[in-house]
Amino acid sequence: MTERLNPRFPPPTGPPIEPPVVPGADHTSPQVPPDAWSAAPGDASPGPSADRMTTDAPRQSSSPGWAPLGDMSAATRESLFARARSGDREAIATMFRQFLPKGEEVLECHYLGVLGFWGIGTHSFAAVTRRRVATLRISVAGGVQYQDGLLQFINAAAVFQPSKVLLYVTTCLVSLVFAIMGSYFGFAGVILLFGLSLLLLPITVRLHYRFQKSGIVLSIREGFSLYSFIDRKHMRLANQLYRLAGDLREDRLRSLGRP
Repeated sequence: MTERLNPRFPPPTGPPIEPPVVPGADHTSPQVPPDAWSAAPGDASPGPSADRMTTDAPRQSSSPGWAPLGDMSAATRESLFARARSGDREAIATMFRQFLPKGEEVLECHYLGVLGFWGIGTHSFAAVTRRRVATLRISVAGGVQYQDGLLQFINAAAVFQPSKVLLYVTTCLVSLVFAIMGSYFGFAGVILLFGLSLLLLPITVRLHYRFQKSGIVLSIREGFSLYSFIDRKHMRLANQLYRLAGDLREDRLRSLGRP
């Protein structure tokens, strides 16, 4: 510093000295990549990357309208549940995202039916991601049961559909009960109530299938079984979920280097 302040050493004058030009060399100024502060793989002391700075923030999802169920108002939860029961894929996926790890995409999800009476039954949902298959049961009284299993740990599966024999027995018993009740009013009462039982046959069938469900069972390692009940009319969806889970399981095992 003393030499710079000494009059005997004035600052240099004239044009700045340019570096020598080397033929074939790239003389453009180096560009800093946008993620220059991000940690490289295996770096033990990364810089302040944007991802690292936001790890303590609440888990978010890229889908619009996502929020933890506990943070939603009662009206919003009821609206979401109503849309999910009507088969709205986005509403069903939103409910499953409350349980899935951040960034795990729901590939396919379905509403599979209700167990019990209208309005007070338990509703069944299922979803498949690239890593797991998940089921969700929600009752009107507020009960929630979520289960999932990693695809690579599925070692057995079964899809079942009950026989219609029990349905025929049930409808015959209902008609017989109506006829016995009508016998107290004579032959006309028997004919009247038996005819009424035939008119109520669609309701009898629907009530029967409210409790006699089809379903899919996936056996997970350690003896855990993942079960989801399904309305008979939704069996096509059960087959679709089963095939998708099987295909993704094979892809998952190949990616992990397992036979």
